[in-house]
Amino acid sequence: MESKNTNMADQFVSRRRERAIIVGSTLLVLAALTIAGLYVSNMARSQDLILQDMTGMEENLTEEFSLAAEEETDDIEDVDSSTVENPGRTGSSGTVSSSGSKSSASTQQITSTLQTTDEITADGIAEGELMEETLTDEMLAETVEEMMYSFTGSDMIWPIAEEYEVLIPYSMDSAVYFTTLDQYKYSPAMVLSAEVGTPVYAVSAGKVISRYWNEETGWTYEMDLGGGFTAYYGQLDISSMEKAEDTYVVAGDLLGYVAEPTKYYSLEGSNLYFAMEKDGTPVYPLDYLGQE
Repeated sequence: MESKNTNMADQFVSRRRERAIIVGSTLLVLAALTIAGLYVSNMARSQDLILQDMTGMEENLTEEFSLAAEEETDDIEDVDSSTVENPGRTGSSGTVSSSGSKSSASTQQITSTLQTTDEITADGIAEGELMEETLTDEMLAETVEEMMYSFTGSDMIWPIAEEYEVLIPYSMDSAVYFTTLDQYKYSPAMVLSAEVGTPVYAVSAGKVISRYWNEETGWTYEMDLGGGFTAYYGQLDISSMEKAEDTYVVAGDLLGYVAEPTKYYSLEGSNLYFAMEKDGTPVYPLDYLGQE
């Protein structure tokens, strides 16, 4: 009987121990889950705070950039409206004239501002190109004027680069024969054979005095070479004569192309009429061009 009571007591203690173990395990699991839940919740809250901070920073930066862009645009519009009436055209101070004679500091400032902000308008580009072209023309004019001032008739090039024949030579000492006219007379120029369309080049630096029509020499350029020298290029095609009066040229610049001959040279054929003068008196071109 005593042994039976002992077994029952042992079983009771064993069951109590098992229940304690189960309860303890359950509590440990619940505690672990609770801690894990708190950790995850804290992490999620931290991420939300980080995202909110980043979103706020992005919105602030966007707002600051927008304000800065608006202020810069307003500054450009204020400068443009207050200093330029019509960029790149005549009619207002601070612009470049169509003749290319002036460029102001305000125009340069506006062009620089537009280039800095990558907001170059069509007028701005045209104005920049015109200013660059004006500087080039001024530099060319100064260079040619200096060359003309010191010109002595040396270092000249030939007006045509292709093969030629002297149809009528220069002659002011004795009369020479003109085939078409069937007569002898003085010749103040060299008449060089050249096919229609042959390019004609400036023999030296100079300035166009005039571009005119002459019954004998056809369309002709009169060119001031400096030092009292003048050159004449005749029998040219008017459609190719793009150099206007007061235009500066350098040696080798294309002046135009040979045209059909006038009636005074119909038998000689197409040609280039080339003459030179010194202080208004005809001179022998080969004294300056050299013999080829």
